[in-house]
Amino acid sequence: MSVMVEKSCLKVRGDAKELAEAIGIAASVAPSKSPRPVLQNLLLDARDGVLEVTGTDLDVAIRVRIERVDMTSEGRVLVNAARFQQILRELVGEQVEIETDERAGCIISTGDSRFHVMGEEPDDFPELGAWKGDGVLQLPASALVEMIRRTHFAAHPEKTRYAMNGILIDLKDQRLRLVATDGKRLSMCERPATAEAVKAPVFVVVPTKAMQLLQRVVGSGEEHVEVSVEPAQVQFRTAHATVMARLIEGHFPPYEDVLPKSHDKKLQLPREGFLSALRRASLLATKDSQAVRFRFAREGLELTARVPEVGESRVQFPLDYPFDELTIGFNPAFFADVLKVLSTTEFVLQLKDTRSAAVVQEQDKDGGVFVYLVMPLNLGA
Repeated sequence: MSVMVEKSCLKVRGDAKELAEAIGIAASVAPSKSPRPVLQNLLLDARDGVLEVTGTDLDVAIRVRIERVDMTSEGRVLVNAARFQQILRELVGEQVEIETDERAGCIISTGDSRFHVMGEEPDDFPELGAWKGDGVLQLPASALVEMIRRTHFAAHPEKTRYAMNGILIDLKDQRLRLVATDGKRLSMCERPATAEAVKAPVFVVVPTKAMQLLQRVVGSGEEHVEVSVEPAQVQFRTAHATVMARLIEGHFPPYEDVLPKSHDKKLQLPREGFLSALRRASLLATKDSQAVRFRFAREGLELTARVPEVGESRVQFPLDYPFDELTIGFNPAFFADVLKVLSTTEFVLQLKDTRSAAVVQEQDKDGGVFVYLVMPLNLGA
């Protein structure tokens, strides 16, 4: 004789805006299309007075905790991420009740609206590893967020580039570094680390998606982010969320070999003015033709671009250049990216010769260092 197992029906009530924010973060991980349709869903788990929302694409996962809810009964439900997010966006400003029915469906209702979304069996959702407290590191939250902001854009966007499609965490000798590169540029951020934080050296590459997700969930008032590094994955825990990611395999490029050592040409430039000149010089650029000729001379900088079957641009930018003339090619978009994350109104551009990378470097009062390299392009004849 078979025994019927009674399923507990989830029932919670909360503010639509707060729910939508948490659901939006979790839904950003769930793929819109997948060979495994169950991954297009979010798992809602209500227990012990807390509603947890989990999303994953198997490489990156996040579990968001929502504590400001009124819970009538505990339970779990698996609901389509895109539909759930769309419904909550339209209900912002209202109190929302979320409950399940005996058919594993999810009912979202307010005073004047009711939506019944078909759900799936929660047990079909991938089981995520529990938080492991052994060997946990504590990193300063605000510094880590700023380091991610200054490095993520330099990582390669394609998974086929192995270790370059993530951000390297290099922790040793009482210093923490985040490094990203796509082979054409490199961004490195370094901060001092306490002896307590460096319990053992860490050298792992984390998917860029996971690091940007962590950047979103760190609260403004948080002091630390807990980090647990395992052989194949890493977990980050904040006050209200846990981000998990499968570590990227492969060998990260030996970045220390390319860090600047002797650049003799140093130019003090206004950040906004130089950014404006770069934008003008790239107005005619195409996907296949992005190189701009930078001609540094005593009379100033001339930026020129010739794009086949499109046209030509020429921009003059005044600067003090007391060195031998230098003509070199760069992708101006790589400079534009770094200028957006600098904290000062002026910056120093370091040059050497036509074969060496251009360098932007910044140092703060707390001992932090930011280094950004842009490799030159071949201008042809």
